[in-house]
This record gives sequence, C-alpha cells and structure tokens, in this order.
Amino acid sequence: MSAKIFITFLILIFLFFPTSNSLYAEEAASSLDLHSLPSGVSIHQLDNGLQVLLIENPALPMVGVNVVVKVGSAYETFANSGMSHMLEHLLFNGTTTRSQQQLYDDADRIGAYNNANTGEFYTNFMMVTPAENIKAGMQIQADMLFNSTLPLEKFAKEKGIVLEEISRTLADPDAQVERNAASILFAGHALSLPTLGTYSTIEHMGRDDVYAFYKNNYTPNNMILSAVGNFNSQTMLQDIRTIYGDVAPANVARQRPPAWSFGLDSAQLLWPTPGAAYHRFYDGDKTVVQLFFPVDASGQFFELLDVTLEQQAPHLQVALKQAFAEKIVSLKMTTRPSPIAGYVQANITFSGGVDPAAVRAAVAQISAVDFSLSAEAVQAEVAKRRTAFLRNIEKPHMFGIYNAAAFAEAGIGAVLDSYSGDAYFAAAQELNSFRLDQTPIIIIQHPAAKEKQANDAGLITKQYDDVPGRPLIVVQNPASNLLAIHYLVKHKAPLESKYGKDAAKILHDCLEQRLDSEINKKQSAPFGLTFTLNDNPWIPMDDIYLHPDFSYIRVEGLADDVDGAVRYINDQIKNFAPTKEEFKLAVEKIQRSGMMMRGDATKKMFDKTWQEIVTTPSPFAPGKTNMTFAELSAFAQEFFKPANMIVSVVSPAEPDSIHNLFADFQSPAAEEPPVYEETPAQQTESVKKEIPAGGERAYLFWGFIKEIDPDDAPALRALSLVLADTITFDIRERQGMAYRISAGVSVVRDRALFYINQGARPQNVDHLLGEYPKFFNAKILDAVTEDDLQK
Repeated sequence: MSAKIFITFLILIFLFFPTSNSLYAEEAASSLDLHSLPSGVSIHQLDNGLQVLLIENPALPMVGVNVVVKVGSAYETFANSGMSHMLEHLLFNGTTTRSQQQLYDDADRIGAYNNANTGEFYTNFMMVTPAENIKAGMQIQADMLFNSTLPLEKFAKEKGIVLEEISRTLADPDAQVERNAASILFAGHALSLPTLGTYSTIEHMGRDDVYAFYKNNYTPNNMILSAVGNFNSQTMLQDIRTIYGDVAPANVARQRPPAWSFGLDSAQLLWPTPGAAYHRFYDGDKTVVQLFFPVDASGQFFELLDVTLEQQAPHLQVALKQAFAEKIVSLKMTTRPSPIAGYVQANITFSGGVDPAAVRAAVAQISAVDFSLSAEAVQAEVAKRRTAFLRNIEKPHMFGIYNAAAFAEAGIGAVLDSYSGDAYFAAAQELNSFRLDQTPIIIIQHPAAKEKQANDAGLITKQYDDVPGRPLIVVQNPASNLLAIHYLVKHKAPLESKYGKDAAKILHDCLEQRLDSEINKKQSAPFGLTFTLNDNPWIPMDDIYLHPDFSYIRVEGLADDVDGAVRYINDQIKNFAPTKEEFKLAVEKIQRSGMMMRGDATKKMFDKTWQEIVTTPSPFAPGKTNMTFAELSAFAQEFFKPANMIVSVVSPAEPDSIHNLFADFQSPAAEEPPVYEETPAQQTESVKKEIPAGGERAYLFWGFIKEIDPDDAPALRALSLVLADTITFDIRERQGMAYRISAGVSVVRDRALFYINQGARPQNVDHLLGEYPKFFNAKILDAVTEDDLQK
C-alpha cells in the first residue's frame, strides 16, 4: 500500500470582617496542637553541607529524589544570562564515567524519570524510580551533578535546543508581557533578565565559561536534597551519605559587577517610580494596563492576600465597567511575591487605548477595601495547605518541583511551615490593618505594529458495579491522610451537540460558584477540600481531560472525617441545579476568557489545521453558541447525574465503608448515547498545506496513515517507542533543531498514523523536511536491538 503523506507548515510574524488578635492566637495555639508534621519526616545535614529532607510514604511504589542547587537566573548578569539553564541542559551530555547515551540507557534500564528545570533562584534535578532502583538512580544523579564533563562536541547542539526554547517564548504574547514587566520592576537586578537567556547571550556563550560556573556553584553545601516515597529513612540516609557525602564542600564565589545586584541582595535595584507610567510593546492585539502595589511581607501573607483579592476582584470589575464601558475585556488581580520586591498586581485588558490617569482614578477605591479574614477563613486556608502538602507527597515526581523555589529562597523550614500552619495566623494579624493605599507603578503594554502577513503493592483496590450506570472504584491507601474523589462525567460531545457549545464548562463554572459561596466554604472548611472543575489546557498532565466525550470533577481534602466529607461532596453534586445568576456569571466569565490572549495563536491554528486533515470529523454537530438558562438546566438533568458518571475514590478508609457512603448516590439509568473516538482519517490522496508568514517560529506536521491488521497493534506500539526515541534523539540531541518534538505511531483499531510533529526556527524548516522520510524506512529496524526493546 502506498504511503499517504500529510505536511502542515505554519509561521506567523512576531515583533517584537476584622477579627481580634486574641482569637487568632487561640486558633494558632490550636493549630500548633493539631498540626504536627506527618510521620516519616526527618531533616539532616551531611558533613559536607548537603541539607536533606526525607519523607517516607510506604504506600507508594516509587521514590523521588530532588536536588535543588541554589543557583538560577537571579545569580546572573547580562554577560552570562541563561547560563544556569544552559548548564542544566549540558549536565545530561555525559560524565567522567558515562557518555550521554550511557546516561540515557542506564536510566531507561531502571525505569527512571530523570529530568531538570531551572528557575530564578534554583536549578532542580529530579530522579524518580521504582523503590527498589532508587539507589542506582541516585548514583546516576550524583554522577551528573558532580562529574559532568560538558563535552565541547555537544555544546553547539545544546545551544540549538535552548535557542529553540527561547523562540517559543518570543512567540507567546503572555511571556512577552511578563518579560517586559520584569525588566522594569527589577532593573539593576538579575531578576530583570529572562531565565532562558537571550539569543545573544546563548549564541556567544563559551563552554569553558559554563564549566567554571558549574564548578563554582555545584557544590554540596549549595544544595538541598529531598526524598519522598517508599523507603526506610535510616537506610536511605546511609545511601545518601555514601553517594553524595564523599564530595568535598567548597566556597561559592559571587563576583558582582558594579551597579548590579543578584541573589537575595537588592542594594543596586533601581526601584521604579510610583505613579509613573512605563510603556512597553508586545505581540498582542489588546492593551494591557498593569498596576503594581509594593508590599513588604512574608510568603504566607501573600497566600492569604490572594484569597481576599479573589473576593474583591468582581467588585472592582464592576467599577471598571462603569468607567470604561465596553472597552474593558478582563481584570485579574493577584500577588507577586518575591524575596527582592513583592507586589499586588492588577492586570486590566482593554480592547483599545486607555488613559493611565483614568485607570488610576477608577481603581483608587481599592484603598478602602478591608482585606482582613475571619479566624474561620484562615483556619480553612491552613487546612487547604495541609491538604496540598499531603497531596504533594503522594506525587514524588512533583514534590521537589512544587517546592524548589521555597527550598532555594528560604530553606527546608519554609516548606514544612506550609503544613504546620502557625505562620498563617501571624500573617492574618498583619492583614487586619493592611490597605492598598500606595501609589501604584503603572506599566502599559501596547500591541506592537505588525506586518501584514502502576504498581499497586500495599494498596487495596475494589470495583463495585451494583448501581446501574455508575461504577465505583475504591482504593484504600492506609499510609495516607488524603481523601481524593474523581467524578468522570460521560458523553459530553453528544449532549453538548444537543443542548449547546461549552455547556459542560458553563455547568462546571456554576458548580464552582456554588462551592465558593460563603455558606459552602464554611461547611467544607473542616475537610480542607480543594475542587478542580474545569479543564486546564496549560498544564500538560491535565490534557487527558480535554477529551470531547467527557468532563470531570476532582476533589481532594483531609481524610480526618471521610464520612462527613463524602456525604457533603455527594450531596453538592447529586442535588446541584444551577441558578439564573450563576448561569449569567458563568457565561460572562467564559466570554471574557475567550477574548483574552492565551498563548501562541499560531500554534493553535497549526494544531487545528493538521487535526482536521488527519482525524475523522466528529459525528456530532457543534452545539449552538448562545444557549439559554432553560437549555443549561435540561443539559444538567441529563448530563450531571450519578447514572452518567464513573466514580473513583482513594483514601485510608476500607473500600466497603466507602461503598456504603455511595449507596444513595444514584439516579435512574438511561440509554447511553454513542461514544466519540478520534480515529485517523481515510485519505485517498496526498495532502500538503503550507501557510508561510515569516516570523520567529515554524510548526511542522509530517506523516502518513496505513490500514493495519489489529493483531499487529502491540508490535506497532513497540515500534512507536523505538521510532520516538530514535527521531527525538536525532533531531533534538544530535542536531539541536528542536526543543519539544513528538513522533511515533498512533494506533486506533485498524488504522495507524505514522507522524512527526514539532516546532522549529524558520531557518531549519527546509532541512527538517528533507530529514523526515529517512526515519520511516524499513532499514531503520535493522539497527534495533533487544536492548533497545527492553528500554
């Protein structure tokens, strides 16, 4: 059968109520009594200065070890901007005992996830393996941290990868707005520079300079190690001493140039002038006015302030609408904590130009806002933080990522404070007298002119199918104090086709409003509940929920009172019917979010284009866009009912006791509509689509579809892994022509899509198009070994 080839290539131009202190004291005292650290937590320091945090969680099948090196872009200058991030990449290229290929192979053989990321104050290295392999994983990690050679022959390739990464940010309007703001708020400090560096700094960076930077900063007394998962602390500590403890400590030299500050020093920071209007330009189509109110406070203060800002933002939105009528698109208020200079930030998006003085006058009323929180509200936030801490230690691959900044900026104690909770009550007292009466710094971001063109060991799992239409899956994790419930709601595509586009999103938003009401917050506070009710396309791990045929509700909280929490949650969901006011607010919110700039518009167009070519069209017609309240109510009755859900629960409670709690969570079963499944299209001829427009970024899709024998699906899935590894290594690691790339074979029933999908710099496009066919040649299988398949 002849191959059917699809090529898609798109480019777009980018130019660039007050409470007494005594009551808080009582709550704080109670917090100290009740909120001791979980069992299995211990803190150590090796003789060479390496700080160690151990958190045992015997119910997990794996262990995650994160090493935070206290160096990032906040310790750089214009001369070496991006060096911390460049070094992060280079450490995966070989050591004194392992080549780059051996590093990858050794990690693959033990099932390891070996990765890293760089922030302002840290570089974080992650190693996650099955519990029995963590010692071997730490040996690989320590070898990279202390024995990397930074081979010169790999240097140009890594530069290419980093330049690809930078090009992605230059194509993102949100990233441009942030880069502009940082250059003003932190002028004279390294925080004014982008973490990735710039084209110029990366292109002119020398290998020997990076190696000197590596040897100066990668010393054990400049590191914090955290380990989470299934291990014995005494044995783990001994292994850490053996693997990381033999490395000698050293002085970390910080040679600061004149008129420049970095790290936690702000002596040379050029503070922006309050009341002044700073103008910048970005690649968007709306005017963004940013107001920054300076705030000198702790991290817990900012967290509580975020809660009150969320409550006050709708009132300010009303005032702005009155002042600017239809010109205002959206308002977002949040905090911007930093150990150098913290702010309350307001981002106001307008559909056209705006007078800074008019904006300043419109938001002046915020100075009279009461930001205080009741003792009950603070206690609820403390419970949520405890829930978050417990949730994070269930994810060893994420614990170090979530806490890397806190480790580097304030140490291990700052992370543990989020569980004890006492610091929040002191912050709440500060909030009592807090007012935003300072003169803000104003930054106006104008649109730039554009040219016109599992392993379940230790867990108990049961499935109950006694209620028609609503299976219940229960997992008992005796070692955890976290309650997690997932309600998967089926058949979104056919029901939205029947009632209206975005019906599920609107309904979820209505439920979110109800759960966020004061009366419900008071009821749910003792359980420490957090709710996730809508898809988040900007978090890769949430992409699974973007499937058109289902939505979900995810709830997490403390397992102190499982019976009470489950009954509360089930009652809220089973008996939920939206009100007209909730419907109105949800529709307005979704309309506003649709008008806001979100990411790279060209990438969205590219994805939509190739998907329309490669996949079969949906059998369900798009629903109407302007649905009525009556239609939403009818949709809710058919969609949002137990008989249309699959429920899963994880907690320390016995499965049968959880099953009993769901006895009343049922509804009459109905005939189920068809399931929508995306499948590769049946193409009879080649398709080529090219949309050239110049600019910083190109996107390419290349592939072909073949009919297959379904019995060959397992072999093709194995082939997909081999192809993905081969193609990614060649294009990214050998040639340095990609930052992110996906490739392989996608199999659905009797069809297989062989493909490559990547972004690239425009100057690399012709070369890449010439490279792709060689990867889909039967000869490539001649080089596949048994070791490759085992990996």
